[in-house]
Amino acid sequence: MSRRARGPGLLPVLAAAACLGLGPGSLLTAAGPAKLDDLFRIRNIEEARISPAGDRVAYVLSEIDLAGNAIRSGIWLIETEGGAPRRLTAGSGRDGAPRWSPDGKEIAFLSDRDGPSQIWLISLGGGEARKPAPIEGGASNPVWSPDGRKIAFLARSPKPPAKEKAPLRPEDVIVFGEDVPGLQLFVMDAASGAISKLTREPSAVVDFSWSPDGKGIAFAAQPSSRIQDLYRTDICAVDLTTGAIRDLVKRTGVDTSPRFSPDGKQVAFLSTDGKTDWIANWYLCLVPADGGEPRNITPEFDEFLFTPQWARDGRKIFFQSPRGLRNQLYSASPQGGKPRPLLAGDHVWSDFSFSAGGERMAFLGTDAATPAEVFVSSAAEFGPVRLTFTNPQLEEISLGRQEIVRWKSFDGLEIEGLLLLPPGSPAGRPYPLLTYVHGGPSGRFTASFSPQIGSPYPVQAECYPLHVLAGLGYAVFMPNPRGSYGYGEKFRTANLRDWGGGDFRDIMTGIDALIGRKIADPAKLGIMGRSYGGYMTAWIISQTDRFRVASLGAGMSNLVSFYGQTDIPGYTEYYLGDVPWQALDLYMKRSPLFHVRNIGTPTLILHGEKDFRVPLPQAQELYAALKRNGVPVELIIYPRQGHVVDEPRFMQDMMERNLEWFGRWMK
Repeated sequence: MSRRARGPGLLPVLAAAACLGLGPGSLLTAAGPAKLDDLFRIRNIEEARISPAGDRVAYVLSEIDLAGNAIRSGIWLIETEGGAPRRLTAGSGRDGAPRWSPDGKEIAFLSDRDGPSQIWLISLGGGEARKPAPIEGGASNPVWSPDGRKIAFLARSPKPPAKEKAPLRPEDVIVFGEDVPGLQLFVMDAASGAISKLTREPSAVVDFSWSPDGKGIAFAAQPSSRIQDLYRTDICAVDLTTGAIRDLVKRTGVDTSPRFSPDGKQVAFLSTDGKTDWIANWYLCLVPADGGEPRNITPEFDEFLFTPQWARDGRKIFFQSPRGLRNQLYSASPQGGKPRPLLAGDHVWSDFSFSAGGERMAFLGTDAATPAEVFVSSAAEFGPVRLTFTNPQLEEISLGRQEIVRWKSFDGLEIEGLLLLPPGSPAGRPYPLLTYVHGGPSGRFTASFSPQIGSPYPVQAECYPLHVLAGLGYAVFMPNPRGSYGYGEKFRTANLRDWGGGDFRDIMTGIDALIGRKIADPAKLGIMGRSYGGYMTAWIISQTDRFRVASLGAGMSNLVSFYGQTDIPGYTEYYLGDVPWQALDLYMKRSPLFHVRNIGTPTLILHGEKDFRVPLPQAQELYAALKRNGVPVELIIYPRQGHVVDEPRFMQDMMERNLEWFGRWMK
């Protein structure tokens, strides 16, 4: 990697094996441990798109506005040869999803500056942004037609006028289980703003791509918008002249992300290849654009796949996949064979886009010391050059030191994870250890600045302020136990019918390994996590009294009631092997609530009021039981928030409460 990719003044940091830190504003003072206020001054790069000519990159930069309780973002431009970036949009809300017109003269983007997210266009030659037409309820995923005259997008169908006017109708009541209308596919004339609807309810469109001649669109759709129907996603094609829709791929499992080949003769897509397992491997497949049998061109690939993109000459297809604590970009031949990895280095790379000729690519990169920044490289040979230096104040703070750790679990299986040590972290002394469990369970930690929370969420959405905790003298342990993704299907499915079994023991053997290395103080252990990590936190303190403190967010406590409350009942059915009325013993056996008599650990519970993934009663049930048993417990409910808390003041409140809770019980 070139010196420019590293950035001026960062050599000592990188040589120190990567650190975690916080940025701008208050970090301009003398070096010292990070404070919570510093965290909220970090600016986040969320997305980057290279121009068709490969000479510029448009990217999204967001900032936290605590006073306004909002996240504000704008679109910026930077030359691929370097130089100072300039702001392109100046809306007061959130501008994002920049998409270059084929001739590179305009950028389409999404903005909520005047209400629900709308499509706006701005000329690179100057002038104000314009909105071609209002889109009721908002739009997403704008994509230019190959000739630059139209923009396809996803939106919900407009409501009939009569339905808007009638007050207090019987249909205003909530009918439980009734599907929320799914997104449909529309096309808008970029000049006139005329809009045509291409698909119909009750299906829900999830992704699409234009044919090279602009006469048709291939799209992936599921029977409804329910997440349960994800594994019934098929691929169709619509003729823009006649409006006729025909099936391209119709079978069980996931078939999604269709992408036309440059000559228009084939469609590449991602697929579980007929499998309906929730965490089955994904593959790269091809189907003739005129119809025919799909063909799996990566049958031996052992992981999830994302974001397929054709090379301009049609001889390669690029895709991204997780690998351990990082990501990898691969190229695959349409004829098949083993995909070739393209990336190197210690960064976590993501969000790749290619110039029209395919010679250059832009992408985001982050490491333990640096939030996401914009990079470019030749597509022929990976050589990342860093373009943006968004938070240079990171050099002015004493950062924690992040290490990759590996250990053997109880059955000999090798597990890896991350360890964040306090600034300086002299050897020979144990630290209070906070173990952080990730969500999923098929999630993972990455060796990045924000190990679990990533785009589109800012680093501030991480409710455990890891950087601040390290500055306060805690070591933070982040294991990827069995069930995590990035390690192949066998590892990912190793906790089927075994929630709280092998994964629990992986975590505990990791803690014991750190104690054995004199890194962790066995008398000062804490546990924390969100979603499945919240479940594991509750589970772990019901199985052992080794922890002095616990904090859990959006976690399950009663798998029996959870099945009837969540929007993904099939998820637990898949993992536990059956429905609760047929496997009641297993559901109860693996529910923290039914072991609550064993819990004595002071527990902080944080939950969103409108969480439909892990509904609020899961927190209330655990709280009621712990309160009844005299265990120190607090339940904090965040109004309007879903599974991820995304209002800045609530983000701040969660961090403050966690810091206070750990400080109170880890003394």
